[in-house]
Amino acid sequence: MLVKKALLALVIVLGLTSCTKIERFARGKANEVVIVYDGTLREAKFLQSVLSDTFYTPHPEPLFITYPVTYDQFEPFKGYKNVIFLSTYNSPDYPIFKQIFGERQPGIYLVKNYYQEGDAILGVISSDETALWSFVYEKKDYILGEMLKRYRAILRKKAYFAGHNKKFSKEFGEKYGFTFDFPMGWAYVVQDTNFVSIAKHYPDRFMFFYHENAPRLFDADEIIRLRNKLTAKYYDGDYVYKEHLRVKDTTFVGQPAIKIFGIWQNDKEYLGGPFETIAFNLNDNFYMFDMGVFAPDRNEKLQFIIRMEIILSSFHLYEPKK
Repeated sequence: MLVKKALLALVIVLGLTSCTKIERFARGKANEVVIVYDGTLREAKFLQSVLSDTFYTPHPEPLFITYPVTYDQFEPFKGYKNVIFLSTYNSPDYPIFKQIFGERQPGIYLVKNYYQEGDAILGVISSDETALWSFVYEKKDYILGEMLKRYRAILRKKAYFAGHNKKFSKEFGEKYGFTFDFPMGWAYVVQDTNFVSIAKHYPDRFMFFYHENAPRLFDADEIIRLRNKLTAKYYDGDYVYKEHLRVKDTTFVGQPAIKIFGIWQNDKEYLGGPFETIAFNLNDNFYMFDMGVFAPDRNEKLQFIIRMEIILSSFHLYEPKK
């Protein structure tokens, strides 16, 4: 009897232990960044302006939401997904920096899963305040790029949370000669010879893919006119709203490309939202890929454009398996 009671007690203890176990994961949204500084706000405010680049979707939406905090305010923010820690060897926050990164030469360092699983701390260290300011200004694009890598890595998990639709990717490639690593949940809306449109709900997202058997010049006005022509035909009158357009020369699959971000609208249906178009030439063919969102009940739409960018980054010419 005593043995049975002891075993029963052990089972209860183990059961309670398993039920009350708490898994700790990084806090904050994927696009929130905590900037820790030593009391001199100059570098923190500068990084805040870099990371808070504003897009219109159609309301103004920052790329990142930033929280500048002094080192003595850092305690509640330990374990946030994204942290930038600014320090010099003589600043009051250096003991915390040294605890996280160890003794380091001037530079930029990254530590992951330090306070909680899934967190990342980007540490910037310089010899003094003047050097720190110069270094932060010089490396602003690198720092932004590292934060974007973090953001995209988190959004990639969300984009493919339901799995990869290998059947859809194969079918798409067989029809159009190129394809993508499509997540589950996307379905055809329009299928034509050189034009195909797909969509997904909750919120409403849509992409179209257009190609021609001859290269084109990358003129933003011509690309917009082409987009308007296609959306007038296939999207029942959608067109590009000319304000808040952002045009950027970039690369796509190693090729020169043009990227256009802006707002689409449809006066007939009283609809609108953000869009992004990427156009490029490959093997003497012209390709134009477009992404759009309609989510009037959501304030944060930019993340859904980035999720579609992640899908587009998997572009490849289709080669049937022999």
